[in-house]
Amino acid sequence: MDSQNKRVPTLIIGATGRLGSLITKHCLAQPKLLVSVLIRNPEKNKELVESVEKAGGKVWKGDVTQLETLYAPLKGIHTVVSATNQFDKAIALDGQFSLIDAAVRNGVKRFSPSDYASNMTKISPQEFQELGVIEYKFKVLEYLKTKPIKTIHFYPGLFIDSFFDINAEDFGYWGNVDHCYDLTSYEDTARYVAAALIDENGTGSYNLSVNRVTINQAAEIYNKVRGTQVAPKYRGTYEDLRNAYNEGKKTDPTALSTLLLSIYLLIFDDRSTFDKVHNNEFPGVKTTSIKEFLGQNPNVKLPGPTK
Repeated sequence: MDSQNKRVPTLIIGATGRLGSLITKHCLAQPKLLVSVLIRNPEKNKELVESVEKAGGKVWKGDVTQLETLYAPLKGIHTVVSATNQFDKAIALDGQFSLIDAAVRNGVKRFSPSDYASNMTKISPQEFQELGVIEYKFKVLEYLKTKPIKTIHFYPGLFIDSFFDINAEDFGYWGNVDHCYDLTSYEDTARYVAAALIDENGTGSYNLSVNRVTINQAAEIYNKVRGTQVAPKYRGTYEDLRNAYNEGKKTDPTALSTLLLSIYLLIFDDRSTFDKVHNNEFPGVKTTSIKEFLGQNPNVKLPGPTK
């Protein structure tokens, strides 16, 4: 058997997205993975095409919403990694259902759905039915349980990048000021995914938390790095947040603002903090602290008074 055949054949879906592109980059850096990608328009991603083909993989033109484009790319694949758009139901839910069915039909051994969330294990099925984006993730998990395919899941808590997107104007929060956030950067998440996939028999769920902080601790770190005095801002009770989401559902349940509120309902829920994390299972993965993230991203700035 030549060296290429010893590599785990891996197909990445959503390889041009914010997270998917990083997963692709770090998987390509793993000698034990043979990486192929499925993207909508290879002509617009020449750099990606060249890097995948140079590493021995294939670039397929396709779309999870178009079932006929899935079968050929899945032939001979061991592991499928889905990093699809989480806000578009046609992709996040229906598209992933189609992808799972096609993977099973083609004999794919392992599937990694587009989980990438905080702790969902303590939320009841009834609550999931009300939570937009989180509902999509939950339904995909339930669907996978009915299929003869092994799974591997990654839960990075809240992306550090997204944490600062949410707090673009201030360190706002709903509910408990002492609520702990599990924060992991997009880049670190991609590193963990790549590290876990090299074991072709690896399955199960990985909770990742590189930084666990309260809103006050996050603000303190930010202020020290930026030389500012931005203070956390109370936005209301957790019930206020739920009411805002319910109002958004009445107006437009598929609007981005409404779907974001569904994610906030998980983020600010005290039950979303992980009881156990698995970072130490990958000691070779380089991780990024909040301080380091801010140093690497000088454009991340919150308006507020300076010292």
